[in-house]
Amino acid sequence: MKKVLKALLIILGFLLVLYRAFRAWASILSPTFEPVTYKPIPPDYWPTDGFQTSRPEEQGMDSAKLLEILDFYAEAHARDPGVAIDSLSVYRNGYLIADLYFNPLYPKDTSHIINSCTKSIMSALIGIAIEQGYIESVDVPIVEFFQDKESAISDERMNAITIKDLLTMKTGIRSRDSFLYQWEGNFAMQATDDWVAYILSLPVDAEPGVRFDYSNMSSFMLSAIIHEATGRDTLAFARENLFDPIGIGEVRWEWSPQGIGIGFARMWMKPQDMAKFGLLYLQQGQWDGEQIVPAEWVKESVIPHAYPKNYVDILDENGKKDNEASLRNLIGARFFRAFADGYGYQWWLDKSGSYAAVGVGGQYIMVAPQQNLVLVVTSSSSGTGVFFPKNILDQYVLPAIVSDEAIAANVTAHNQLVARSGPPELNLEVQPIPELPPIALEISGETYALEKNNLKYDNFKLLFDPALDYAEFSYTAKESDVASFKVGLDGVYRFSETDIGPFAAYGSWITPQTFEITCRQVGYSTGSKFILTFDGDVITVAEFGVVGASTYSGTKQRYPTEKTSFSPFSGL
Repeated sequence: MKKVLKALLIILGFLLVLYRAFRAWASILSPTFEPVTYKPIPPDYWPTDGFQTSRPEEQGMDSAKLLEILDFYAEAHARDPGVAIDSLSVYRNGYLIADLYFNPLYPKDTSHIINSCTKSIMSALIGIAIEQGYIESVDVPIVEFFQDKESAISDERMNAITIKDLLTMKTGIRSRDSFLYQWEGNFAMQATDDWVAYILSLPVDAEPGVRFDYSNMSSFMLSAIIHEATGRDTLAFARENLFDPIGIGEVRWEWSPQGIGIGFARMWMKPQDMAKFGLLYLQQGQWDGEQIVPAEWVKESVIPHAYPKNYVDILDENGKKDNEASLRNLIGARFFRAFADGYGYQWWLDKSGSYAAVGVGGQYIMVAPQQNLVLVVTSSSSGTGVFFPKNILDQYVLPAIVSDEAIAANVTAHNQLVARSGPPELNLEVQPIPELPPIALEISGETYALEKNNLKYDNFKLLFDPALDYAEFSYTAKESDVASFKVGLDGVYRFSETDIGPFAAYGSWITPQTFEITCRQVGYSTGSKFILTFDGDVITVAEFGVVGASTYSGTKQRYPTEKTSFSPFSGL
């Protein structure tokens, strides 16, 4: 036993030495860089009504090099299923030159969850609100907008936090609400009736304006400030001042219990509309003769105000450094995380001069100003696979640029690119449908009220008919909409339209009491699996989704009442 303990102490000591060495190395090599200065080149037309297509060679790009993306992706996906791109579109000089689809469950021209790309849109809205006089400047303390909630403040340093601190993720608030903390603080906030008051009540671990700590709460507070300063909901303000002028039409967004747009995520948008936002920033906020976002705001937004690789310490619930988690974060930030050289106003920056709006699961709006290029990627990736799109930019898209003038056409390669401008076929073998177990008809049509769970599902219900090759699964969640969709019983997805968008699902009885459902909200960044076990009046749920695995239970409702609910958890 003593030998084992001694060995463990030696290993621990070695890890601490290694960690300190990494810290010193990171400090020495922390990237500082000058932002790229350029004069935008206006496109030949403005894609307010949609992007025009062009052959890559007409825009000085090599179709054959772009075609290599297909094999590069296929090989990476085979090695790591966590590399899972839904769509990838390349725009140069304002033209759509390649529009590739990889996921059979994601149809072309369909809205996709953009997750934290929403944050970059929030930044633009703050810049517009300042220009219009609703907000004085980025130096205004945030408490000035919430004077009716001052009693919630428990840490005096909260009074010093400014809008700029929110924009640059340097509030010092102990939020613990990002992927680094498995969104622990985010769930705690969402369990309250007043998110703003909850945030104001939190402790502050560092002086505002000093420590970079990526936080969803910061972006939510930006939305709350728009709400308070303009007297309008954030989506209405965005439609009038940003989305409508550049032709972004179909946008879905979720709300807090107080009706505040969730500024950190939960926005749905079509890939070409994501590209319009990227092109707007590439053009320094100008669109068809109108300055939509102030040019100076755009410039200020994409210069480094923080260097994420220098701030890798993870704090525990008491504000003390967690050495093991900090080491993991350091390695991730230094070797894997894309666009982490700098952070602007809710934009991630690369020292090459490119910058990006980035969302969990691999959502990207990448802007390469020197190359007059925008690359949009939607994904359902996981693990380090979420950073894979940056490899495509660096190794294939940018190297495909060979001239600023048109070059000779490569008709064969271009035609092969066009052939992938829609999703591949879904190849699933139809399985024999086994006889339903007795419990299927016993629980069919029954509503099960669920106990408290992270994703706030309220009720589940299954319907079975022995004459049909599918079941129907319904749920309510988060006190808003109802989702009800078909579940193929033959191993093949069934597609259904619901109030919250299309779903695809299949399922089977894996034991006489347990039914498993594999489903995806089309365009969502993570699929879900529900394993439902029935025992008398009790249902036990094992769920696997965006935040990992969770288990909860529920009981059969004797007197079910109608209730509406909300879409499933929509990313960060």
